[in-house]
Amino acid sequence: MTTSPDRDCDTAPSPYRVALGDGLFDTTDLPRPMACEVDRYERAILGLETARQALAWPLFTDFALADIQAGFCAEGIGELVQAVRDLHTAQPMAQNRISGVL
Repeated sequence: MTTSPDRDCDTAPSPYRVALGDGLFDTTDLPRPMACEVDRYERAILGLETARQALAWPLFTDFALADIQAGFCAEGIGELVQAVRDLHTAQPMAQNRISGVL
């Protein structure tokens, strides 16, 4: 999928953009179940990114609430990116167990 939104006004790279640059969401060589899981995480991240961007609108009547909710979205994105990193870390160990190496 890897279609990151480009409408972001932040100057610092988001955890998702860094992960994209690291190839974390490239599912080309992954086992099918893991590729599906990574794809689902990426879809969730993109949904949270869309919500975060919508909440960044500066004209909300309750801007403080919108800002807090945007922060929750950003935290969720970071946690989901970490979950994908953890999947990639665990995948070689699972392959070794299947192969009888461990």
